[in-house]
Amino acid sequence: MVGNSSRFMLFVVSVVLCVFALQCAPESTSKSTVEATEVVDDSLLVKLEFAENFSVFRSGNDTIIQVTDGTKEWKSKVSRAAGSESIRIPLDNVSCLSTSHLYYFSEIGGLEKVKAVSFAESLQDLEVKAAVENGSLLNLTEGSSDYNAELVLELNPGLFTTYPFGDDEFERLERAGIQTLHFTEYLEKNPLGRAEWVKLAGFLLGEEEKAEAYFGKIKESYQLTKLKALTKKSKRPTVINANGYANKWTAPSGNSLVAHFIKDAGGQYVFENDTASGNLTLDFERVYELANSTDYWASVIFSDEVTLETFVGEEQRLNDTEVMKNEQIFYCNAQTRDYFGKGILQPHLILEDVYQVFYPDSTGYQPHYFERFNP
Repeated sequence: MVGNSSRFMLFVVSVVLCVFALQCAPESTSKSTVEATEVVDDSLLVKLEFAENFSVFRSGNDTIIQVTDGTKEWKSKVSRAAGSESIRIPLDNVSCLSTSHLYYFSEIGGLEKVKAVSFAESLQDLEVKAAVENGSLLNLTEGSSDYNAELVLELNPGLFTTYPFGDDEFERLERAGIQTLHFTEYLEKNPLGRAEWVKLAGFLLGEEEKAEAYFGKIKESYQLTKLKALTKKSKRPTVINANGYANKWTAPSGNSLVAHFIKDAGGQYVFENDTASGNLTLDFERVYELANSTDYWASVIFSDEVTLETFVGEEQRLNDTEVMKNEQIFYCNAQTRDYFGKGILQPHLILEDVYQVFYPDSTGYQPHYFERFNP
């Protein structure tokens, strides 16, 4: 079993990895890492436009899923034959370490094939909640400080989707004949790239056409909003997104998903030119300076009640900045919005929300995830 500290990391990865999350450099697991295989276009079985961290291809007589975290690669063989030491497709029994993984399957009609997921209590989608309540979807963390590896063994899924972080339990599951597959969707820098992992779920379920159609609609809607933003002639509004207190502050870099959303919605992220990997480290003086000169403060929060104090927190000096005094804030309250669940597969709705903050052109627009702060 993983310990309490690992459970905390698992929860962060499963529920909190999102548009404004940290970019991680995962450790290797018990699965063997291999050198990257050069894949030629005519061997590709899943055509990708934006996702960079997985591929599905033929290699000789084998079908291979290759996943990368940017520094390492993991290969898994796929087969339609019974009794092979491969992921047998199409899958009819899946368990997921992350709530994010579940939505890739459920959004293309595969919910009944997902038998268990960690942190099911955090899911907000009504159909998924109903599956938890009626017992068809089990909670891998219910009544335990750890994800329940014994339950995974009992369910004996055809696949257990995981993250590439150190955990001896994965090796134990593999020795018992359970296939595991790392997902590194959280490392995709493009919002459409993260959503495009639905094509991997479609391949695994034998629902490639559904996955292609689902992603096609998302892409079309996203690009239409992006095109609307490109037509705006006004000066782009500037945005800061930072987290911390005292003199310990971080912000997503110019390569992050937050930077993509702001740029594609017609805004200017204040760190868009700083393309370092991972998050940026800031001192409070820099945050204070930017909060005095930018047009908007963006934030993802967990809160029962949203007030100005929700954004200022322990750092009361922020109350003196122009962006806070003018209440120029837009935010997503992840306690009431399914941002860490279905949000990963709805970047087009997130983009439209941010666009409507910058250039409101729809009377009575109802936000899906992000909204302006209106005390």
